[in-house]
Order: sequence, then C-alpha cells, then structure tokens
Amino acid sequence: MSEDNRRKWLRHWHAAIDETAGMDSAFDFDVAYDDPYGDFRMHFMTWDLPDGALRKCFGVLPFGDAMAERAIEMRSLIRDTTPLLSEQEAIDKFQFGLDAYAEFVTDEDLTKTIRVCRGPFREINGQMANADRVAVLLEDVEWIIDSQDGEAGSFLNETLYRLANSYDVASYIKWPLFPDPNSVDPYRSFALLSITNCYYPLLDTEGPVLFVATDP
Repeated sequence: MSEDNRRKWLRHWHAAIDETAGMDSAFDFDVAYDDPYGDFRMHFMTWDLPDGALRKCFGVLPFGDAMAERAIEMRSLIRDTTPLLSEQEAIDKFQFGLDAYAEFVTDEDLTKTIRVCRGPFREINGQMANADRVAVLLEDVEWIIDSQDGEAGSFLNETLYRLANSYDVASYIKWPLFPDPNSVDPYRSFALLSITNCYYPLLDTEGPVLFVATDP
C-alpha cells in the first residue's frame, strides 16, 4: 500500500473518531501507522460510532458510501434481537451462497449436498479446524482490481474483521471494491450465517458442511 493513501485514510479515520469520542492523548498516530494490526483504536472504537460518523470514516475511501451502508447493515443485524434462523433457513442460505460462488468458479464441491454436523461448540470447534471458508475457492480467480481499491481493502481488513470476528462479514462489506459490484454477491449469505454464532458454513474434504453449535 502506498504510504500516501494509507496515511491520508488513517488521519481521516482517526479524526472522525476524535470528533465523536474525543481525542486520546495516549494515541500515537505514527505507531498506529507503522503497525496496522496494532491500531486497536481504529479496530474497536469504529464500531461504537454512530451511523453518521461511521459514514464519515468510510467516506474518504473509494466506494466508501456503499461499504458504509453494508457495515451499518451488518452492525444493526448483529445487535438485533430477532429470533435465530432455523436450521432449514440456515441450510437454504448456505445453498444460496454456494450457488453464488458458482457464478465465479467451477468446483466439484459446489455441487455436493450440504452435510450437517451438530454438537456443542467445544466439540465441533475441533472439527472446524480441519475445514476452510468456502471463499478459499475464489483464491485462484484472477480479479482485475484497481490498485487503489485493493489498497482500500487491505486498509480495512482488520477493522472489518473485528465487527463480527468474521472474514465473511469483512468480505461482504468490501464487495463494492470488486470489479463488478453489481453482479451476484457471493459473500452475503455467509455473512448472515456467521453473525448468528451458531451456524458455520465450511468446506472439508468431503464438501460443504454446516456446523451447528447446539449451545450458542
């Protein structure tokens, strides 16, 4: 990432935090600039900002308005108190997501029947360690992304992950940066499942498997 863009975006982002939360005398901009993974002020305080301030943060970035709306949507859903998805609804979303991925890549796993693995989180967590995000299938797709858009994605990655501790959510929010953001979005269904903290759509050696935590 070019130093100019990252420095400009970072100053803008922290200025927006300052306006809402107040300045922090202990905050060292140069330290945050040098260590993107250690900028916990940005990673965590971002998600306590009101919607208007959040839009201001994103506004300096390419496609920032569109990404801000997705971030606000995800944050609102995470905070919602609506009942959890039923298992069948979760399977349906998983299948919809698999079909969306198939718009971009041909892979035998995408045509396999979804299996369901249920159990206490502690039990299924060990099994999930041997599985991958379905997004791994897109790693060999040759996206032609504008260099500044790619920089913006890297700049946001850690902060977006912190919203829900999910790269599926981060990928969904960043989708406007991809070459054809108006095409089918392969990440939305997986983002919606990941925020339940109950359903985990993954791929293992046998194909797509929905892990269901029986003690969320």
